[in-house]
Amino acid sequence: MNKKATFFLLFSIVIIASVLRLYKLGSIPPSISWDEAAVGYNAYTIAHWGRDEWGRVFPLIFKSFEDYKNPVHVYATVPFVGLFGLSELTTRLSAALFGIGNVILIYFLATVLFNSSFVGIIASFVLAISPYNIQFSRFNHELNFAVFFFSLGLLFFLKAIKGNSKLLIASFFCFGIDLLTYQSAKVVTPPLVLFLILLNLKDLLRTKRMFLASFLTYLLFVSLFFIEPELLGTARLRQNTISEGAIEGSYLYERSSNYFLGLGNVVFDRYKLYFQNDFLFDKGDSLPRHSAQIVGTFYKIDGFFLVIGLISLLVRMLRKRDKYVIFLIAWAVIAPLPAAATSSFAHAARAMFMTISWHLVVAYGVYSVAMLLRRKLLVGIFLVLIFLLMTLPLGRYVKYYFEEYPEKYAIEWQYGMKQIVEYMIENPDYYKVYVDKERHQPYIFFLFYLKYPLPDFLATVKYDKTESKSYNAVLSFDRYQFGGWNWIESYPANGIAYILEPSKYTGLRFMNDFSVAKLIKYPNRENAFYVLAGEW
Repeated sequence: MNKKATFFLLFSIVIIASVLRLYKLGSIPPSISWDEAAVGYNAYTIAHWGRDEWGRVFPLIFKSFEDYKNPVHVYATVPFVGLFGLSELTTRLSAALFGIGNVILIYFLATVLFNSSFVGIIASFVLAISPYNIQFSRFNHELNFAVFFFSLGLLFFLKAIKGNSKLLIASFFCFGIDLLTYQSAKVVTPPLVLFLILLNLKDLLRTKRMFLASFLTYLLFVSLFFIEPELLGTARLRQNTISEGAIEGSYLYERSSNYFLGLGNVVFDRYKLYFQNDFLFDKGDSLPRHSAQIVGTFYKIDGFFLVIGLISLLVRMLRKRDKYVIFLIAWAVIAPLPAAATSSFAHAARAMFMTISWHLVVAYGVYSVAMLLRRKLLVGIFLVLIFLLMTLPLGRYVKYYFEEYPEKYAIEWQYGMKQIVEYMIENPDYYKVYVDKERHQPYIFFLFYLKYPLPDFLATVKYDKTESKSYNAVLSFDRYQFGGWNWIESYPANGIAYILEPSKYTGLRFMNDFSVAKLIKYPNRENAFYVLAGEW
């Protein structure tokens, strides 16, 4: 492909990717999740006061509810929130831009890996329309940040090996940053980096000083885990460890009574889920925030080219002894392991490194079939046909995602919290507001939508010390209280508002004595929240 055609195609693909990730970004998904609200508010406090919501100065890790958030996606959000204000759009913009960045990055990575801009263009297009990547580019999740820094590190590494040794430090710097993006990166990337070193040890030893400096750069990032042990993700690990019951109920444990055989049995059984039709091509992750539920993590047509691509890569490896094919296959195979080793089933976020690696395999499958046709006319017809076949499921997915998905799954996105806070802003005369705590971490939505000044929050906050603190970290601040009262006995009084879900509203002893100040409904018209008050 000539440079002008390549540039035009890549530019067009980036435009498509941008539209799919930026269109109505602030309103679809229909609300921010509690994790997004935490990222946005902490980015806001860092931008204005240099502290997180707990008052810690530029922390290395962000305490969030009963867990900890890795720092990269929070700090990457700071510039947008700082420059343009705190909103759903600015909170999500960093993830969307990194998603677009991955579409550009995979082009260069595929071009270097396979020495073909043709493969690069195909890979870029495949990722641009990927339901997996689109889904995680439209809310602030760590996925795009993690795969970006690993892939950028790999690109720099390949270019360094091919002659530009100065890029080696940049490569290991990116690999180091990647360790601070998400828990899965801590499991997947270290063995892959080690494997990459072993595959290229002879070349690396030719530039000993540069290699040593680069490796020490990586070790500096590793040392941060000793400075801040919570970076290891022990809190999340405790929450998601495979249960003893699951291990003891496994086939191998029942026959051997060996804990490790039982654990291996469970992990392998869950690992297989990532290769089954339901996850790959039918519905994807069972959690609606991670999948629209009408398409898998890949389109069905991708499945055909995944098989062709894998076969073609194995043939290339045998014929050319291409060590990077071995690396790519290792990357794709290892990717689901962090997810398989947790308590969740088929978790797309934890299997995040399936993105880019598997898309590269798909792209190589398309390329391999195209190369069999030889004649340019046949190749052109084939690519147009593939373009049409891939855009058909994309069209179905996009139509559903923008029209039906926001209504059907609004509750999964904690819809209604924004409307509650807006009502409170419009009605400042309530001196006490009681909020149902069952909608996880309601306090963070109030901080987010009120754009509440951090000094004022720290001056008035009272933390939840009960067993429910895992989903209700803050008991109260200012005039707002989240749980901690006998909601059944709630009684109407002037200047007091109660915010309850429908099931609790109907359980009030004095329900008939309240007036409904505002009834908040989901987009599908079902009742979401009651704002209750006494007579003024």
